[in-house]
Amino acid sequence: MFSTTNNSDVAASDAPITGLDHVIIAVSNLDTAESQASKLGFTMTEITAHVGWGTANTCIMFPGLDGQGDYVEILGIRDPKIGTNGLAEHLEEQGEGMLSLALKGQADKVTQVFEQLGIQHFGIESLHRDVQVTVGTTQRASFKLVRPQRGPFNPIPAFVCEHLNHDTVWAERFLSHANGTIGIQAVQIMMSHDQNLGSGYEALITGAFSEGASGPVGADIEFYTAESWSRIYGEAEATEAVVYRVSDLSLTGQFLQDSGLNYRTATHGSRGYIVNPADACGVYMVFTDGN
Repeated sequence: MFSTTNNSDVAASDAPITGLDHVIIAVSNLDTAESQASKLGFTMTEITAHVGWGTANTCIMFPGLDGQGDYVEILGIRDPKIGTNGLAEHLEEQGEGMLSLALKGQADKVTQVFEQLGIQHFGIESLHRDVQVTVGTTQRASFKLVRPQRGPFNPIPAFVCEHLNHDTVWAERFLSHANGTIGIQAVQIMMSHDQNLGSGYEALITGAFSEGASGPVGADIEFYTAESWSRIYGEAEATEAVVYRVSDLSLTGQFLQDSGLNYRTATHGSRGYIVNPADACGVYMVFTDGN
């Protein structure tokens, strides 16, 4: 296993990329996925459409282990006639599961660094969606995105997301969860024998995006061989996992037991509980206290 793990608690706050912002999971039916995540003890945002795109999402928001916030975006199709930015094709070819990773960063600086490193991109794009900060009160959330062209971030595509109004997205009412989750500890990805890590992830690991800091803070991005993966998860039902840090593992275990959901105790890696992809929108879901 190798990862973007950073032993430092500090990254340059004005660096082009400072860590993981959110994980995007593609689903075929948003209503079903929202219900599934709610049963797992997550407080979900309302399903909202992306302005001008044929997609919509519901999100699971966390304070984050670095105090800057992170989240999981569950993404589905609202109107395929408008254009889904490749989501329809992805679902048809690969089915549900992890679609991409969004990295915290500054769009202007990222474009400069991408160009210095020879990473081709689509320029700075705008994205907007509405958020009910309080029930019945909607505010517009806006983002700047920088998406590399295919290749630099393998095996899972990644892009940079700059939030223009942080407090709107991380509204207080979304941050507490019945299962006790406080943030994303890690994203885990299994690589096949014929896959190579893209130059973008290599730059993350070496700190090339962090202006002298030793690397990103917050959640780790971990890459596993098939052999290592099987020791943790057995016969692979998915090649990606999201590991959630919880405040009290015993309370999380009690919630899962009371919920009647299918789960199992982790026997390798961090202690905790594993929910299989069939009950977790196509990825493994792991709850741990980090020990």
